[in-house]
Amino acid sequence: MPQRRTKFATQAASEPTRFALRIGGFSLGLWCEQGMPVALDPEHIPFLAPSGADSPCDLEFDVSWASELRAPLSAPDFASGGLWSAHRDHCGTRFYFSSPAFGGGPYKAAWLDPSFSRGHVVLNRESFQSHDSLFPLEYPIDELVLMHRLALGEGVELHALGLVDQDSCGYLFLGHSGAGKSTTARLWMRQPGVRLLSDDRIILRHQAAGYRMYGTPWHGDAGISSPASAPLSAIFFLEQAPTHRIVPISQPQAAAELFARAFLPHYVKSGIEFTLQFLDQLTRSIPCSIFRFAPTDDAVEAIRHAHA
Repeated sequence: MPQRRTKFATQAASEPTRFALRIGGFSLGLWCEQGMPVALDPEHIPFLAPSGADSPCDLEFDVSWASELRAPLSAPDFASGGLWSAHRDHCGTRFYFSSPAFGGGPYKAAWLDPSFSRGHVVLNRESFQSHDSLFPLEYPIDELVLMHRLALGEGVELHALGLVDQDSCGYLFLGHSGAGKSTTARLWMRQPGVRLLSDDRIILRHQAAGYRMYGTPWHGDAGISSPASAPLSAIFFLEQAPTHRIVPISQPQAAAELFARAFLPHYVKSGIEFTLQFLDQLTRSIPCSIFRFAPTDDAVEAIRHAHA
């Protein structure tokens, strides 16, 4: 069971056996076993694809029940420390999810092909028999799947706040715990015409027109999650200070700081290599600075003035 069990919304998917989501520019389609009580949690409802659920998606999942699930006897390629483990072979990657609440055995598993475009989610029926509704891609499985897909050469997920100003400039704010992401989110939320994409997880991808950032369902304390996206204009590393000051940061340092805040499969060598290359190119293309700021409304104007 996930560390924080979400409450399912009363609004279920429009079709009980098929629905599709769109996160980070990817479409995710699910075909669920007949009669499975599927619903979306509140965080994912905005990411429900409004149409085209029957069309092929970038990632397709079959979802079914199992009377029993057993993890492989072999050692995993990676273990999260209790919640999930990953096993890799030539056929793809298998994730197993466990919790002491269910006796320690897997309550859910997901098997993905090497391209992370086709998968099978299996739910232990006994573990979910008391649930009136369920979301097969409930956190962390949705984030894990997209994190691995991005590491195949399609982008990166960052621990960051992302927002779009009234002039369509997209700003990314990063910082260690306590650096001021939540404070920055509150300051910008009070500004007319500003759209916040996420206060905790942002997906970055490179397109022909440049770098683009996407909101995700995986929000932080401010509870901000949006399916919107925007071109990325600038990156700021937050530091709280008595007064406002924007300090340029060297390209290698900026890339290193971003890598420290990236979510990626660290046990996949090719994924690490791609992410390093992606962040190197990103920091050569997008201006990066340290933003030392006081938690006052004119912190917003300091950013706007620097990029006017």
